Amino acid sequence: MNPELNYVTPANASGPGNVYASPVFPYCHTSTGFTTRVTGLATYTVPKIDVLVSGTFRSEQGSPLAANFTVTNAMVAGQLGRNLSAPGGSVVVNLIEPGTMYGDRLNEVDFRIAKLLRFGRTRTNVGVDVYNLLNANPALTYNAAYSTALPFPRPTGVLTPRFAKISAQIDF
Repeated sequence: MNPELNYVTPANASGPGNVYASPVFPYCHTSTGFTTRVTGLATYTVPKIDVLVSGTFRSEQGSPLAANFTVTNAMVAGQLGRNLSAPGGSVVVNLIEPGTMYGDRLNEVDFRIAKLLRFGRTRTNVGVDVYNLLNANPALTYNAAYSTALPFPRPTGVLTPRFAKISAQIDF
């Protein structure tokens, strides 16, 4: 916990530097800790045949996970002895401390090969790009709502599948 912050009740939470710590917002200071990210790029032109070969690689930590559970007034009114004071009669509580759980690690390899063609002063570059060469499918985004009836975590988006692009560039 940060000693410079003042932990207060909702009645005086509007002052500068004040942080309201409660069961609904229990994480006053979060840190992701040590995360790793590796990226690389290599390119080479084969001299005698004018062929360009290049590739990129990236590996990074997955997106942080959250498990937001909606606590309704009906669930807790009996234990509290009163109704919830939150508007709408429900509060959302994150069940996972931020910075402690992450989704799938992202590893992606892209590749390009191109041929240089020269016609007098005109230079043409004809190439093929292949993205996500290994056809990896890690989840990139997740549904943060937690439910006991559905599996957790639930991905909502994955890395774009392998695809290729043919390109030509003419310089004159």
